[in-house]
Amino acid sequence: MREKLPERRHAVTETIEWASRRWHVQIGFYPDGRPGEIFADGVKTGSSMEALIDDACVMLSLLLQWGCPPADVYAHLAREGNDTASPAASLIGVLALKIAEVEPVD
Repeated sequence: MREKLPERRHAVTETIEWASRRWHVQIGFYPDGRPGEIFADGVKTGSSMEALIDDACVMLSLLLQWGCPPADVYAHLAREGNDTASPAASLIGVLALKIAEVEPVD
């Protein structure tokens, strides 16, 4: 069952770099400190890349809200190399890694 986030919740905002571009990432948390949503911004408003990243963030957020562990999401996304130590192949993988690595908040 989907666990919705409360109307008001703690969030952190960070800036990451991927593909020579800065991305502003915000992660929202459940009251117990687990991540429950992610947003990313860093491209021209109205572009197809903005739509793609917005959709990816919705899907990543829904996976979290349906109970999928963040590390499992990241583990199943494409990599630049052939092994699990290789970096993420896309911004979506980088965002999934960010969710998996974020420290729970109180």
